[in-house]
Amino acid sequence: MARRPKDKAAAAPGHSSKPVVVVRALLNGELFEAPVTKLERLARVTQQWNYILRVRARWAQDTDLRGRLGERAVKDLGSLGISEAQLQSLATADRIEVEFVKLDPSGFDDGDAYEAASEMPWEYLISAATRIQGRFRSLLITRLLRNGLDPVAPHPPKSVLFVESAPGRLNDEYSFEDEEERIAAAVGVGSKKTPRSPDWKTVRTPSVSQLKSEVRTGSWEAVHITGVDNHQAGWFIEDFYADLENDNPDRLKAVVDAHGRLQDGMILWEGTESELPVSFYQLAQTLVGNRPPRIVTLNLYYSGARIGRELVKSGAHVALGFLDEIDDEVAENFFQEFYWSWCHPTGSILKISEAFLNAWQKVSGKNLHGTSIVIWMGRSVFDDRAPAKQPRQRTTSKRVTAR
Repeated sequence: MARRPKDKAAAAPGHSSKPVVVVRALLNGELFEAPVTKLERLARVTQQWNYILRVRARWAQDTDLRGRLGERAVKDLGSLGISEAQLQSLATADRIEVEFVKLDPSGFDDGDAYEAASEMPWEYLISAATRIQGRFRSLLITRLLRNGLDPVAPHPPKSVLFVESAPGRLNDEYSFEDEEERIAAAVGVGSKKTPRSPDWKTVRTPSVSQLKSEVRTGSWEAVHITGVDNHQAGWFIEDFYADLENDNPDRLKAVVDAHGRLQDGMILWEGTESELPVSFYQLAQTLVGNRPPRIVTLNLYYSGARIGRELVKSGAHVALGFLDEIDDEVAENFFQEFYWSWCHPTGSILKISEAFLNAWQKVSGKNLHGTSIVIWMGRSVFDDRAPAKQPRQRTTSKRVTAR
């Protein structure tokens, strides 16, 4: 994420019995599922909770207010089809998965429901609601968008691409040196203590075509992106989008949705466009080539809902991002902890999801209530659970749909 000097509603869809999202956990060896089936309040609940989390500074340090928000989370999840009894069962889990049932928005009854489901801070709602129901253990919540990729044996990345971007007028305002040093140290670049130092390359402020070429000509297992997101650019460059509308209305149209809202994305450049807002879809198509990365980490505001989703949909194994804004130092510290846990396991080699949980546990005590760090995965965290061994017979975990 760009480090700046310190001086400086979707329409509600109709009711449907089809599950938009399925919340899943493994309980006593069986898959327990709580489907989200009610769409009539999905957009509204998403809008309300996104606002609540954006103003978390007002309540993050107030234990009583956090408790009341937990009670509200129980109520709001109930209005979406997840009952209190189901939450009580989920409160006993240490891993919960939120699966988006269809890859394509047309798989939902309404495209707005697809976007609302992506924007919903499921991580906070489920965490807060299960805590009210008695959960006391650490909890890993992942998002699943199945993309058909084969499983990969856990191992630290053999190659890392670090991409920073602050083009045009942003160049003198932002610095990425500290972040680059921290991530490089975390993955073990040049370290004598690391058995095998990963291949490392830094790409500074590439154009769209240059970034696309780098991704496709290399074989990068991990890609770390840091820079300025589309929303941030509008805050820090006066009349940025007003000028774009006057000078290049087609370019602005490419990053505005059907409701007239600015799409999530990132500022790059191309040709004579020194500051080019790129949509989440175009960014995902740029970053995922014929050899999809095992992970893309996004140190960008508003990268968790759509950019991460589209990266996994396009073929990345895993994507990490943030649902809204986050303090620069906290973001960099989280990614440093994540890469360190992944690349320097104290015991057995960790899966990406396990390294994610380790990093979150390291930083979660630092006044981060309401901070939504999102992990999207192309395979279920439960797919690799070993079934009971039975000779000459393929077995799978039993599945129970919660009532």
